[in-house]
Amino acid sequence: MDIEKILKNLKRRGFLPAYFESGEKAAGYVCSLIPAGESVGSGGSMTIASLGILERLAEGGHKVYAHSLVPESERGGVYQKAGGADWYLTSANAVTEGGEIVNIDGAANRVSALCFGVKKIIYVIGVNKITPALGEAIDRAKNIAAPLNAKRLDKKTPCTVTGRCSDCNSPDCICNVTTITHHPTKYQTEVHVVIAGENLGY
Repeated sequence: MDIEKILKNLKRRGFLPAYFESGEKAAGYVCSLIPAGESVGSGGSMTIASLGILERLAEGGHKVYAHSLVPESERGGVYQKAGGADWYLTSANAVTEGGEIVNIDGAANRVSALCFGVKKIIYVIGVNKITPALGEAIDRAKNIAAPLNAKRLDKKTPCTVTGRCSDCNSPDCICNVTTITHHPTKYQTEVHVVIAGENLGY
């Protein structure tokens, strides 16, 4: 795996890439990017949660909109507020060596924010999510990330039993929307891709 090549390809596509040897250093960098007083939205990222980034930002005075930080009964309005924040923090299900980012969502709250809702995005991605090409990235999203997330969320889907995607039509399916981000959009002003040299999230 050639990290320098990956960073170069991300930059060529218009992203703002950075690499750190550890998740802790990556988290510190992420927090330094967000100016005081600006709001932050986030989805249900295990990577972001494991690094404690949202808590650090909240303690620093930022308004943080994340459904993981509020009771389930209060989550309805949080999705919309997260999608309208100044910044959006997330991980990705996969990123290719060529610099393309793949995500699969159930409710699409995350991908809608990433595609249009928020102008400044920060991805935090562990090296375990880097794949050689797009086919492997989609396969990783469907057959590694999605089954683990479905099991974590106690969904009644075949993949929670088999560990593999069966392209199900279950009402509990969390693979309802798949996105491939080739470049930041014209609407977006900053899209950072922060890679940490350790395994993070699913």
